[in-house]
Amino acid sequence: MKKLLLLLGLLYSVMCQAQVQIQGKVISSDNQEEIIGANLYLVELRRGNLSQQHGKFYFSDLKKGTYTLQISHIGYRTYTQKIDLHTDTTLHIKLTPSAVSLEEVIVSGSASKTVVKESPIPIAALSKTQWLQSGSTNLVDAISKLPGMSQITTGATLSKPIIRGLGFNRVITMHDGVRQEDNQWGEEHSLHIDEYSIDRYEIIRGAGSLMYGSDGIGGVMSVISILPPENTSLAGNILYNYQSNQGFHGVSGTLAHNQNGLLWQARFSLKDAQNYQNKYDGRVWGSNFNELNFSGIVGVQKKWGYSRLYFSKFGQNINIIDGQRDTQGRFVKAILENGEEKLIPVSPQELEGRTINPSNSQALSNYKLTSNSLFKLGASSLSFTFSYAQNHRREYGNIYKPFEPDLYFFLQNYYYDIRLHLPERNQWETSIGSNGLWQNMNNKGNETLYPNFDLADKGIFVFSKKKWNNLIVSGGLRYDYRQLNIAQLYVDADGKFQTSPNGAIEERFSGLSSSYSNITGSLGLVYKFNSNLSMRSNMARGFRAPSVPELSSNGEHAGTFRYEIGNVNQKSEVSLQTDIGFTWENRQWYLDVSWFRNQIQHYTYSERVQAPNGKDSLVNQVPVFRYVQGNALLQGLEATVNFTPVPWLSLNQSYSTVKGINQQATNDSSKYLPFMPPARWISQVKWNKKAWGKYVENVYFLAELEHHQTQNQVLLAYNTETITPAYSLVNLGTGMTWRNKDKKTIASLYINVNNLFDLAYQNHQSRLKYLDTNPTTQRRGVYNMGRNVSIKLVVPIH
Repeated sequence: MKKLLLLLGLLYSVMCQAQVQIQGKVISSDNQEEIIGANLYLVELRRGNLSQQHGKFYFSDLKKGTYTLQISHIGYRTYTQKIDLHTDTTLHIKLTPSAVSLEEVIVSGSASKTVVKESPIPIAALSKTQWLQSGSTNLVDAISKLPGMSQITTGATLSKPIIRGLGFNRVITMHDGVRQEDNQWGEEHSLHIDEYSIDRYEIIRGAGSLMYGSDGIGGVMSVISILPPENTSLAGNILYNYQSNQGFHGVSGTLAHNQNGLLWQARFSLKDAQNYQNKYDGRVWGSNFNELNFSGIVGVQKKWGYSRLYFSKFGQNINIIDGQRDTQGRFVKAILENGEEKLIPVSPQELEGRTINPSNSQALSNYKLTSNSLFKLGASSLSFTFSYAQNHRREYGNIYKPFEPDLYFFLQNYYYDIRLHLPERNQWETSIGSNGLWQNMNNKGNETLYPNFDLADKGIFVFSKKKWNNLIVSGGLRYDYRQLNIAQLYVDADGKFQTSPNGAIEERFSGLSSSYSNITGSLGLVYKFNSNLSMRSNMARGFRAPSVPELSSNGEHAGTFRYEIGNVNQKSEVSLQTDIGFTWENRQWYLDVSWFRNQIQHYTYSERVQAPNGKDSLVNQVPVFRYVQGNALLQGLEATVNFTPVPWLSLNQSYSTVKGINQQATNDSSKYLPFMPPARWISQVKWNKKAWGKYVENVYFLAELEHHQTQNQVLLAYNTETITPAYSLVNLGTGMTWRNKDKKTIASLYINVNNLFDLAYQNHQSRLKYLDTNPTTQRRGVYNMGRNVSIKLVVPIH
């Protein structure tokens, strides 16, 4: 008892150290002008603020210690400074003008704070401002142009992130420090997160991150919510987004308060869109959707750290694009006539409408509650994250029972993450931790695709970083254990699957109880030859256990138009990835080149099944796919060049390519892995002006050429894929901010035009490419979105 009291007394004394503060001013280095609205961030405490009138800022109620301060603003290079805080400190910060941010601090992509150019792991970031300046149509579309990124799409609404050719369960999505799990196994399963609530994206390319568990052999996409800045009495903003192609309307409003260490924030978001259109298909029947989302934060932050409670509700209703047409090329829909199903043409009024079809749609909802806390213990810190989430996926496809879901997956998730960040000693930074996940999935629909299951993940890790002058070495080890229990699956007299033996005539899947474990690791280094040139290298071992669909699928999956067959003998994927990169930068030039090689054992993919006559195997006119495995090799290159001849002009060129080889292929038709993105070039010219008269600031104009090369490295075997021709898109953008005489923001406007010349094209990673052939034009599948004008207006509430 005495030891416990002594420990509590020690913790109390540590937490009650005298408080200190940081204050200062942010100005421009070229003309000494005060910068209002610069984003300031204390990395270790996850505390943010904005510079106010005259460029002034302050952080109060801080414990003595060492902190990393990051400052960023449009048109300036991101500034980073380490501060040894032992007394009240005043800073005078000068930001250097730049059309591109060359240095970013990453706080979630590694165990400790990491500057991008000091990380051996390839990391890319996208800020809220960069998102506003894009014309993205969904959450994943926003980051699809980053180096090494692409997306598998089902129309303009549903997207899945692909990192260096790897996606699905090979990419982990983190949302405010919690693994996002929302029935995302299928190709048409998107992420259930409100994109309007996101402050920042961080992309870890490859298996170099040990912090989030197994499965991430492709990489990690971390999204971080907006937090209210300090010293906010009551403020917020209203965002309105209009997009011309889909007649899209999006509205998001937020209110926040953050004073005296107490904070709260509430957000409401609404989206509504009709069917999108292109030159070949006209309006695409089944591509409309709507969303209604709520989220919020309540918390306390003091000198000892912080504690926050996050809550969110995501709701989306989307129609399903099936691509069926009549002999005149018109989209058709199913109706009941005299008790019989009949296909009739969709009327022009329906194509222009926004109604959700109750017999061919999906209703998706996700509820999540997360507790996140961090405690400063002297020079150390201890963080705790706990989360509970419910995900409801309802898929409707029965015209006789239009309001009863054929498939209804009910998934519950419990997640924990505990980390201890040890004090820095002799340039050593070390973190140890554990995280894990428990899942329970139950079928509640009229039909069944996957059996019910329980899944438990547990993992422990250690990560360290050491600096020696110009050399930085970092790495770590992790151990993961997964226990998976899959229930039985039965079939009734009509051939439908069910989870209960009642009324069944046959057991189709006998159930499975299995465990999977592995040790993964990462080791990398960064060497700075001089202030301009640095080299990085990293080697990482990744591990991914088989997913439930890969093991147990045996039925038609509504929405993908596939009959999927799993393999109970699936083995875990194990990868070995090597990265080598170089970065050169000075005031005018920025050059970054990365090469990677990823060897994967037991790579899992789905391929079409052929009948004995050589044609596609069909069940109820639906093509059959089965999960198979083989060793795979993926290698590729990413490069970015930015030239800023003068502070107001930026020229940027990026290139990404990846090649996926099936090393066990027996012929050329099966040589390549499916869904590999083609090589891509993105060229951009951007002009910006910090001030235009007294009341207009942050004016920019940009022009972009996005070229996708022909993708002929495809899985031709079993008619799984077809070659996709090259295409080029031209995009334009402009924007500005209005301020009043007190330099307070009145409004910000962002306008983008994507696909300026209304090109009709098909992206190689679009699932709609493989739908039925239009009998009138003889063009197979549905094409991507045509010209789209996006307008975003942000009005702050002071």
